[in-house]
Amino acid sequence: MPPPDLTPVVALLEQGRAADWHDGAQCYVSLRGEPLLDVAVGESVGESTPGRALRTDDLMLWYSSGKPFTTVAVVQLWEQGRLGLDDQVGEYVDGWGAGKEAATIRHLLTHTGGFPMFGADPFDRDVTYAEAVATVAASPADWVPGTLAGYHASSAWRILGAIVERIDGRPIAEYVHDEIVTPLALDDTYLGIPLDEQAGLGDRIVRVAWKGHTLPKVDADGALSMVPYRIDRVHNEPWHIAKVEPGGGMRGPARSLGRFYESLLGYGPPMLDPKSVEMMTAVHRYGLKDGVLGLRTPWGLGVQVEFTGGTTRRAFGHGGMASSRGLADRECGLVIAVVANGLAGFVDAERRALEVTDAIYTALGDEVAPYRKPVEDLGAGFRLSTRAHPVRSLAPDA
Repeated sequence: MPPPDLTPVVALLEQGRAADWHDGAQCYVSLRGEPLLDVAVGESVGESTPGRALRTDDLMLWYSSGKPFTTVAVVQLWEQGRLGLDDQVGEYVDGWGAGKEAATIRHLLTHTGGFPMFGADPFDRDVTYAEAVATVAASPADWVPGTLAGYHASSAWRILGAIVERIDGRPIAEYVHDEIVTPLALDDTYLGIPLDEQAGLGDRIVRVAWKGHTLPKVDADGALSMVPYRIDRVHNEPWHIAKVEPGGGMRGPARSLGRFYESLLGYGPPMLDPKSVEMMTAVHRYGLKDGVLGLRTPWGLGVQVEFTGGTTRRAFGHGGMASSRGLADRECGLVIAVVANGLAGFVDAERRALEVTDAIYTALGDEVAPYRKPVEDLGAGFRLSTRAHPVRSLAPDA
């Protein structure tokens, strides 16, 4: 059969650039391990080479789309019998407490740990990994672990990384490099790019751009407002590029993210036993409304198991803050990785991900049509919660 026509996908990314949702974007698509698309559109706008055409081997910031790498690290240790999913976090992290004592590894992976920390998370502060972990360990719980849900943007994954280090001995960035990145031959893929390597990569490290992204903030009088989250003023700094943040700091080409998912589908060097992938991608949280995102969606272990754009019901993966999406679909062997350098407003960013996903599935035609879910109405299905947690440190002053 002729390959599917994915030119509409490229056209959508170009339209997003014209709408100023991003300056550049990469997209990688494969079917049963065979690449169908590996493209870069737009520009890599940098301080030294403004306006250079974006390349497919440039390093993009994936934000939360990189979370599953640390998830896989945890599941690898589980496969080896070195941890239990219902082990309490306090067994591995010094100073753990402040109402979080009952938190387990499973709670962290399902965003039910009780410490989302919006307003106090050190993601945008120049601190060491140990200092960041200590901050989370000492922070008070917002709810009894396991009783409520709320997206832990960075906090839980920082602790998961600390657990990997306590058990294995290697820092999480080293573990991810040795046990995932190197076996998969994911060239130029990093969980934090060391300062001494940044110069050699030069303008291949793509700068992120603020394109209207906002976060909720609760004022002193309790009023909720949306404030600009000027990521461009922090996340392009060399210290932040070097910072190890398992919840949102991985960088690499989109095709590296795609090849990671190919492995989980069985089309590359295996990172996990297929039965472990089944376990990880099963529904482990259902029916709880997320108090941060305002959504009542199911979750697997460290991965999303529901997406917009008309996927099948066997898709899993993760999105990244207003900019990226990586997913694998076990129903048809499809892998999608799309990464944009621009953080657009919430609706625009979700529309970008939905339209690209829909266009890819539509291009596959009758092969997947019987298994697809309906494409969602964004206006009816996606709304920000009016009860969001306060955001202060994540939204630097304008």
